[in-house]
Amino acid sequence: MSRRLPITLALLVACFAAAAAAATGSVGGRSAGNALEAGWVELGPGRTALVRAITEAGVCPDVRVDGVDKAMNERAAPTPPDYAVLTCQKSLNPQAERIKLAGRRLRPPQRRPQRIAVVGDTGCRLAAPTHFQACNDPAQWPFEQVAESVAGWRPQLIVHVGDYLYREDPCPAGIAGCAGSPYGYNWPTWDADFFTPAAPALGAAPWLFLRGNHELCSRGGVGWFRFLDPRPMPSSCQDITDPYAVGVGRMRLLVLDSSNASDFAPFNPAPYVSQFAALDEMVGSRRAWLLTHRPLWGLAATMMGASFAVTNETLELASSNSLPGRVRLVLSGHLHAAEVLGFAGGRAPQLVAGNGGTQLDAQITAPIVGTIAAGAMIVDAEYESQFGFFTFARRPGGWAVRVRDVDGNVISRCPLVDKSAACEPA
Repeated sequence: MSRRLPITLALLVACFAAAAAAATGSVGGRSAGNALEAGWVELGPGRTALVRAITEAGVCPDVRVDGVDKAMNERAAPTPPDYAVLTCQKSLNPQAERIKLAGRRLRPPQRRPQRIAVVGDTGCRLAAPTHFQACNDPAQWPFEQVAESVAGWRPQLIVHVGDYLYREDPCPAGIAGCAGSPYGYNWPTWDADFFTPAAPALGAAPWLFLRGNHELCSRGGVGWFRFLDPRPMPSSCQDITDPYAVGVGRMRLLVLDSSNASDFAPFNPAPYVSQFAALDEMVGSRRAWLLTHRPLWGLAATMMGASFAVTNETLELASSNSLPGRVRLVLSGHLHAAEVLGFAGGRAPQLVAGNGGTQLDAQITAPIVGTIAAGAMIVDAEYESQFGFFTFARRPGGWAVRVRDVDGNVISRCPLVDKSAACEPA
């Protein structure tokens, strides 16, 4: 008994020390991840990929890639009181197969993704004087359920088409649906509006993030550059950034930052003319999709859905309503509905995935097919004012596009072949 007692005490001391280290989130002087707020993989220009992390710890955590621990680098230091968190990142080898961050498994990029999920306009709208969404009611703000359904579909890439932060004003006294919500441009609001509800999907697949108008420098732009923009951290917030191409197998995704492209007069096409002119060279000999938050030819409901307007005129002027012939699709958000629009004359279809959680636009009841949108006739149209997301599954010759509800159930089937995207009800 007396010989075993010191061993027992030593074991107890070791156990207490390990527990204390876990409680503080520190082992060997580095963060063990207990203070990790969020972690994910995202794609950037070319075929680059990054692991990103947000932590309350004073140092960046290690990320384990293919069995080897790698130190993450600081992207943005804490700037209290608004951003009292540290943002970290680490470039990934394109051949990486296994990624773990603070014990959480993150899916590595696939060279040729076969399954792509698309979601957008996900935050809970708190905008004075009248727009106060019930953030505390999952039926009224279902982004977390959407994220769970996206993860359950097992995508190999998730695209967010922009607008993450909608809680801009305080919830008025007496409104139970949003009582206690954070608001403004700060980490607690980013966390409540995006990172916490998105958690079920953050590790499910790599992400490609687009910037929306809610991420302009006058709004959530500081958070956009701290957390989501895939390029090096700029010295100051920028309202207009250059387009770039992401290689996805034999296809290219052209990312154009339209966050500052005005929907209303006075229009501001000048900064975007050269960006549209650069698309042809960016596409090269490959097929491509154009990804931009504001749609070129989306339909905005007016008069409670009894009519509609085509938007965005700034982008129409800048592009002259013409895209490189190898662009097979325009994928956007901004309008708070699900839209699939096909056109006559060889124009690429316009898809709008702006129904990820924020307050929906009215259901358009006016006839859509046969009307002219920016010089081309609409020959196919699907418009759904309900929450959900899109999925794309690669098929011979094209993609099987599905409009889905919050639970992942199929609403419409829309085969995307060449420049056709005609939908049929499920």
